[in-house]
Amino acid sequence: MEALKGFRILDMTHVQAGPTASQLMAWMGADVIKLEPPTGDVTRGQLRDVPNADSLYFTMLNCNKRSITLNMKSAEGNQVVVELLKKSDVVMENFGPGVIDRLGFSWEKVHRINPRIVMASIKGFGSSGPYADFKAYENVAQAMGGAMSTTGVPEGPPFVTGAQIGDSGTGLHLVIGILGALHQRNRTGEGQYVEVAMMDGVMNLCRVKFRDHQRLTRGG
Repeated sequence: MEALKGFRILDMTHVQAGPTASQLMAWMGADVIKLEPPTGDVTRGQLRDVPNADSLYFTMLNCNKRSITLNMKSAEGNQVVVELLKKSDVVMENFGPGVIDRLGFSWEKVHRINPRIVMASIKGFGSSGPYADFKAYENVAQAMGGAMSTTGVPEGPPFVTGAQIGDSGTGLHLVIGILGALHQRNRTGEGQYVEVAMMDGVMNLCRVKFRDHQRLTRGG
């Protein structure tokens, strides 16, 4: 598929939610450059069943991408990122709260470097609100987003669903936002900031079940 042929994605994401999004864009033809720290994406060594090889967990989320490693905390690495931003259409990140700003790449800075770039972020609970400083992962997102309230056994504990609606589900939402931002850029020439909260993504996927809860409490 070549719908995004000619678009370059600078992918600073790691683990699952962000890499899911960038992989989908790679499958649509985008040139995805995965930026990894010198130690590599942590999932290279997670759930590994073959010694001294990248895990299937890593490869299933990151195939069809190019990859570079650099230390963003160094002056030299920082400058490499600046040059890549100048040549990219999208930059994606899912660092913990405040990390990307401390690294020197806030949205304001990125927009000055390249006014046409779309910056896309995944956060556990968004960048504002009472939970903005909290991190999240799959189980937390499912619990806070309400998915666990739709599973379990009568009079027993809730269950985490095996489907990765917190991670991969958020990645799907992010791609939708990015594509919308790229479409607007075609009209305005300006990039914009796109943010998806994992909790919000889970809530969106569970909204029909929430309606069921409401109906049942009213005896419907």
